[in-house]
Amino acid sequence: MEFTQIQEMLLTLLPLWNYRIAKPFKQLLDEGISLEMYYCIRTLQWGGGTMTMSELAGYTRMQKQQMTQMVNRLVEQELVKRVYDPANRRIIKIRLTDKAAEYMEHFLEHDAGCFRPLLEQMPPQDISDFQKGLELLIGVFSHMPCNCHDQPDIVSSMKENAFHE
Repeated sequence: MEFTQIQEMLLTLLPLWNYRIAKPFKQLLDEGISLEMYYCIRTLQWGGGTMTMSELAGYTRMQKQQMTQMVNRLVEQELVKRVYDPANRRIIKIRLTDKAAEYMEHFLEHDAGCFRPLLEQMPPQDISDFQKGLELLIGVFSHMPCNCHDQPDIVSSMKENAFHE
């Protein structure tokens, strides 16, 4: 398959994904929690719950200045806290709080269920194909270069956790 065909397929997929998956997902988030905040929390979970600001900015592909604003909002919501690295007090790490863990657990159990009616309307073969397609995409995306920090520890964690939550 030529790269042009792959690019066309990606450009076809993006609006379909946005209107059927991403947009309904955004509507589920609690007031005061943006999609980017959710992504930061999720990334921190995949990374073991604690990261430096630079690591988090690299994984989320945000500039440090934007990340600082994002972390400030997460701190205000009491979803993360800043902690000093005991080995080097100049290093400040971002750590998920218990409130963040509770939020994510509640969100996955209650709110993400909005996808159930969508799945229930699909024929069994489409559901099976969709699941296989998602597993394949997660695998490919987890190996795809991202022009950020090459840190496979979070990538493998993302892939492992994607199927066990």
